[in-house]
Amino acid sequence: MIDPPEDSEEVRIVLAEIVTIMVSTTIFDCLRAYIDPFVNILRALCMDPCGAVIIEGCQGISEFCGAGGQILIHFCEGMGRSLFTAFCHKHAKVRIAGLKALHNVVGAGVWKTAVNVFEHMVGFRDPNMVPIKEFYETVTRLNYFAQFVQDRSIAVRECFYKEIGNMFMNLEDKVDHEGRLYPYLISGLFDQSD
Repeated sequence: MIDPPEDSEEVRIVLAEIVTIMVSTTIFDCLRAYIDPFVNILRALCMDPCGAVIIEGCQGISEFCGAGGQILIHFCEGMGRSLFTAFCHKHAKVRIAGLKALHNVVGAGVWKTAVNVFEHMVGFRDPNMVPIKEFYETVTRLNYFAQFVQDRSIAVRECFYKEIGNMFMNLEDKVDHEGRLYPYLISGLFDQSD
């Protein structure tokens, strides 16, 4: 989000806190009729330019996915892509908040939708698919997991390896992701920090 509708960061932080409180304290059955607006609001909060708003949005999206579970399967890919702003932020605490939210977002969309999120995370494209759009426009794919392996903050790297381990232990479809996640887990064994 380049130009937020509200110019004041303080007001956006308060709005993010209100949304997080609403999502975390309301029974999910009461939110079923408003899933689409809440997903859009939480995605916008996660893509805000202000770091404090992104942190609050990541907490909100994590709570929302934790409460909704597999009901949010069709929203998993969009919510996962909205976390990319947190992954590229310059502050370590924002990147950590994005990593912590990733586990619940991927857990909400098991099977095919979670695979789509991981494909975006590692910059993978199926070699049998040739998108016509790429012939006319340049497309840049980032490997966010590789960025976390080389992150300058030890706390971010530690959080990344913990989250990868949590995904191996707790995701229902962990067998589908082993081939994409093992190289990053193994790179943790050779990390230079003690």
